Amino acid sequence: MKSRISSRRKTLIRNFFLLSLVLFSNRASAQELTYFDTALTYEISTINGAYLTGKVIEQTPEFIMVRKKTGLEIKIPRESIRVSKAFSGLPSGFDESNPRPSRYLYAPSAIPLKRGEGYLNLIYFLLFQAQYGITDNFSLGITTTPAFQPSFLNAKYAQKIKDKWSVSAGFQIGQLSFDDPEKIGILFANATYGDRESNISLNLGYGFYTETNENLPIIEVSGLFKSTNKVSLVGEIWVLLHKNMRPTIVGGPALRFQTSKKYFVDFGVLSINISESNYVPDLQTGNLRNEPEYISYWPIPFVSLGWTL
Repeated sequence: MKSRISSRRKTLIRNFFLLSLVLFSNRASAQELTYFDTALTYEISTINGAYLTGKVIEQTPEFIMVRKKTGLEIKIPRESIRVSKAFSGLPSGFDESNPRPSRYLYAPSAIPLKRGEGYLNLIYFLLFQAQYGITDNFSLGITTTPAFQPSFLNAKYAQKIKDKWSVSAGFQIGQLSFDDPEKIGILFANATYGDRESNISLNLGYGFYTETNENLPIIEVSGLFKSTNKVSLVGEIWVLLHKNMRPTIVGGPALRFQTSKKYFVDFGVLSINISESNYVPDLQTGNLRNEPEYISYWPIPFVSLGWTL
């Protein structure tokens, strides 16, 4: 009988101890989020998977207001906060903002490069991209290869119109080779919703090549989502609307790894869906008739290296 009572007491004491630990842990977590020092920088993640770094400029029992390094202010309900960690400053070698907010894998966003900002990008170790902010809204750049064939001039004027909305317009124009007098390029206008870390863009373009006089409307959608302080998911899809042919569709997803404050690398997988000529005999005329085939090429590895100026 005594042994049963002793066993029950041990069970009650153990359960009480465990319950006390749980309550204390929850209370400690709640206290941790009660007050945010406005002099510190906080790393905050939420229960829906969002991640951001910034300073708390306003706090109430219901929410906190976080100002990111870019100046964007975000209101976060306290109950949605999963983890918060304070820094006296940003971690060494880490910049909270996307190192290349004005471009995805190749397509541009409407987020402007500020004056003095710029980047270099190397795609497949063959195609170079460079862009530099002349003013806070206007940037110039080039796209070329080590042999400088083909070569393109890039220009974009971008403007932030609301907290999360930006619009831009620009062009990319050049020549395929030195001995080709014809011009090839694209005119575009786009809109971006989001901030430098997570956003989505819609591009509308008009492609042209003066040798064929082809008019090529283009629709392109891009997106970027920063999942951790070092990794972002980025992707883009291009739809080229040919006349009298099925559209060419190119694109796919990639992961962007921020290896340091200035350097990043993209690894992805692309696909190409395109109509190709397929000549078959015409039994009535005896001539060859073109019956294009719609062919998909996948997977196509994608890699690019880049660094900010």
